[in-house]
Amino acid sequence: MTIILKNTNKTIEVEGDYLKNEITSAKINGETIKDGDDKLKVNGKELTLIEFIENEKKEFYVNLLQNKYSEIENIVILSGAGSSVDIGKTNKGLIMSGLWDDFEKEDSATLAKLITETGHDKSEKDLESLLSKAGIYNLVNKDSLKDEIEKVKKFIVEKCTLELPTDSPHEKFINKVTLRPQKYPRVKLFTLNYDTLFEQAASEEKFTVIDGFTFSNPREFNGKYFDYDIIETRHNRQDKKDSTISKLFYLFKMHGSLDWIKIGNQIIQSNNASIKTEDRVMIFPQDSKYEHSYEQPYFEMMARFQQSLRNENTLLISIGFSFVDKHISSVILESLKQNPSLNLLAFNYPSVIQNNNEYQNELNTIAEHYSHVTLVAEKFEDLAKEYPINKAHKRNDIIEEIAKALKSK
Repeated sequence: MTIILKNTNKTIEVEGDYLKNEITSAKINGETIKDGDDKLKVNGKELTLIEFIENEKKEFYVNLLQNKYSEIENIVILSGAGSSVDIGKTNKGLIMSGLWDDFEKEDSATLAKLITETGHDKSEKDLESLLSKAGIYNLVNKDSLKDEIEKVKKFIVEKCTLELPTDSPHEKFINKVTLRPQKYPRVKLFTLNYDTLFEQAASEEKFTVIDGFTFSNPREFNGKYFDYDIIETRHNRQDKKDSTISKLFYLFKMHGSLDWIKIGNQIIQSNNASIKTEDRVMIFPQDSKYEHSYEQPYFEMMARFQQSLRNENTLLISIGFSFVDKHISSVILESLKQNPSLNLLAFNYPSVIQNNNEYQNELNTIAEHYSHVTLVAEKFEDLAKEYPINKAHKRNDIIEEIAKALKSK
């Protein structure tokens, strides 16, 4: 059976093809449910099994966000490949196996040579593993696969160049997740993706993004900018106060970005599409990305991520991150052990996080025994749609309206 929700208080499993919404039975906390059961009647309406299960799943995590986590002090977002999958106007975001299939169609000769020379198992459609082996082969054989590796990297850049579609989940999500009372710290969004979908969404929705770059032209990376905020100064006869501006969040691109380039010792932002691959500031998918994460500017963002997870009263929402990257997974799991007030809501699709490596196994074990970890099978677009408006923010708005009304009398 496929697990689509895992928490100590509720577990949902389904039998059948969940991807196609074709399920034959389900279990909620071990109790079997099938089509036609009386339990499928909700508010007088009879639901199909898949409708009922989806409703149960969404109701559970929305309730967590609306109630248990509505007044949590710190919100940290971790965005993986799943937050870009199938999103884009022309190019659409792909997972690793999708990149493999597209590269095979575009340049089968280069792929065949890389497979032959490295001894890679072609049934394992993993460009990260292939590039890792090619990198080792190059060290031993004097860069004999340099051109082939360069072709793969250029292909990755091309496929990760995505244009934000109309009414995107990125716009919906940042509007909702940042809508919090001013007394709380800003939302911190860490992404492992190279694309600029969150930046484009921020531009469309008139957000200010603090991303570690100066506000000069050209924009140059300087980690101290992550310590800055923007204050609105309002002075009038009745009221003199400073307040933080709305619609602002912090963005940390932990594996670099399509629009980052290195010029000498400087890292600047540039939309020049003709940038050489070697000048791009990106950790390309390969085993050595663990070592690269301890180089600048990646080390700066990794340190910020670690610190964010150490803060008391924190909610980490991971989206489309499968807990395969060891340098990220190990930090999260260690933080869950060391920080008892750290909560995790992990959204992945088409199932919750699997049990295929040591990090995934450990995460599943924690979710089975501790209620502060919840694993959910959910697409990013559905999460963005279902994400509730913060209750504390609503109450704060009401209080401010009452205060203004009383003041005007």
